Amino acid sequence: MTHTISKPLKLLAVTVVFFLLASTESFAHCDGLDGPVVKAARQALETKNVNLVLIWVGKNDENAIKEAFQKTLAVRNISKEVQEMADMYFFETLVRLHRAGEGEPYNGLKPAGRDLGPVIPAADLSIEKNSFDPINNVFTKANLSTQEIKKLFSEVIETKNYEPNNVEAGRKYVKAYVTFLHFAEENYESAIKHQEEKHEIGVISMEISIPRSLKIEHEALHAVLAKATKEEGEISVAAKQVAKILHGHFVKEEEIALPPLGLLTDLAKGHIIEDMKSVLSMTDKLKADLPHMLEEHKQIVQALDKFADIAKKLKRMEYVDFAENLKLHAKTEEEVMYPAAILVGEYLKLKLH
Repeated sequence: MTHTISKPLKLLAVTVVFFLLASTESFAHCDGLDGPVVKAARQALETKNVNLVLIWVGKNDENAIKEAFQKTLAVRNISKEVQEMADMYFFETLVRLHRAGEGEPYNGLKPAGRDLGPVIPAADLSIEKNSFDPINNVFTKANLSTQEIKKLFSEVIETKNYEPNNVEAGRKYVKAYVTFLHFAEENYESAIKHQEEKHEIGVISMEISIPRSLKIEHEALHAVLAKATKEEGEISVAAKQVAKILHGHFVKEEEIALPPLGLLTDLAKGHIIEDMKSVLSMTDKLKADLPHMLEEHKQIVQALDKFADIAKKLKRMEYVDFAENLKLHAKTEEEVMYPAAILVGEYLKLKLH
């Protein structure tokens, strides 16, 4: 039996081929053919229930997804080849719009079975088993605080068991899930990078670590900002601008500005050992980079002011408070933390000359 391919179907085929040829390498979890977005798409097509995928896009993209869904259903039964082509068109459309809603670029679908590193599989396993243990083990091995990631995990579990046709409840789950995954990935990658750079600058003779209270404070600020970037509309755009400036600055602080403060307790007690010299590469670099870091603070404050103005307009007072807390944190660094870190180095030079 032969089938005549209609003009709309030919257009659909051309669209699929275009998407596939335009694809480039990307490591985003949601881009994978075995990722959660495509899994939801497969289930939606099999059950003919578009609500199962609407949770992965915003309201503004609902009609586009519904239209693609109906086009796909209309031709799936023609043949196996047409079904595969039509399904791929729907997967591409869904993932592309999902990525756009996150403010992220779309570079095509990625094959199943990629190496996603330790974080994503552990995070998904934690959700699947309703157990914090898998992601907790990854964070503990990387010497990361688990306080904030545990809160985000709890939000995922609390929103997980929504009624399948309740799209708004599903979107709350997706928002919690994406925030949880992004926070886990970013913190783990920053920790690994920090460990590698510590070895590069010679901090290998003794463990010099950031005071736990400061580490937790950084993670808490990062978690709120990560949540803001997943909002919709102009508040998300403003939050991403803050994050763009802030992330590299935070990484630098955790490399050179905050670890020296971990020696303050021992120095105050008069406990000084030769291995503490390894901190001098950090404090010297901080002293040299201080003007640039203070300039970054000005840029961060300007971005925070714009973010706070939008948050006030939208009556999102939790984000207004966050902006004020982060500005106060920056001022405390300028007036207390940075000078104290530099003094740690200068004091050790006197004592260990």
